[in-house]
Amino acid sequence: MGNNIYMRGLKRLYLWLAIGFVIYIAWNNSSELTTTLKSVQSLSIELMGLCLSLSGVSYLCRSLRWLGYIRLIEREASITRHIIIYLSGFAFTASPGKAGELMRGTYLDDLGVPFRYTFVSFISERLLDVMVVSLLGTYFLIEYFNHTLSLASLATFFLPFIIVPALNVFLNLLSTNRSFESVAMFIELWRIPLVFKSQIFTLLAWITQGAILYLLLTNLGIKISLAIVVSIYCLSLLIGAASLIPGGIGATEVGMIWLLTQIGVSGEIAITCSLITRMLTLWPAMFTGLVCAYTLKRKSS
Repeated sequence: MGNNIYMRGLKRLYLWLAIGFVIYIAWNNSSELTTTLKSVQSLSIELMGLCLSLSGVSYLCRSLRWLGYIRLIEREASITRHIIIYLSGFAFTASPGKAGELMRGTYLDDLGVPFRYTFVSFISERLLDVMVVSLLGTYFLIEYFNHTLSLASLATFFLPFIIVPALNVFLNLLSTNRSFESVAMFIELWRIPLVFKSQIFTLLAWITQGAILYLLLTNLGIKISLAIVVSIYCLSLLIGAASLIPGGIGATEVGMIWLLTQIGVSGEIAITCSLITRMLTLWPAMFTGLVCAYTLKRKSS
């Protein structure tokens, strides 16, 4: 009973926390937003629409990846409801390590999904993101720095298929200890069929976001391959994550600008394209999260 009251209280706070967090991030980065909005005005409506559509495809791929996790233990709620719950967490996507996205667990609890499972699914998502983004990022390093890094790239791709057997051995040794239930959940999420589908969705999610940067560069007359641009985009995300700044805001853009200038893109074009790319990938996610959080609040009322 006490736990139910606590969860209801959390759900009442969910929307207000989401609104407060987005306003805080926007206020904290208001000067960057103003500069970017001025740059966006130079884009055609068609290009803007295409870029936003690619962002939407990226969000959908991540939603379907999450749905694959949740359907292992919850099959009654509609696909639409699960996607709305998942996307509502995007309001907190700029939180450190995206940890704020765990707030979606307040609604998943109503559907019988224990918070422990939500947490393990969240960790699996982040691990897949890091591995796939690292895999895509190595292409730039291989082309411009060291060809032996291709071995690291290959190892990154096959890492999921090594983790599960190792965890299985570990779990069998400790099967009598109930505290390792989370390890068992983790193994289920990393079974070969599911992890292969999850990898595909993750690859599509980050390639489509990198394609936004590619479209902006080619629109300004820069001749460059899609593979290199996606790799630069992914490397900049890793730089932003390593900075430990919420959402990597600032650090990601600086990393993207530096990497673009290394391959001959002018500083002015690099700055413009990096700022617009981030605006069209990060901010729509946060506002989508707000809309979904509001939808959940209305339904629960």
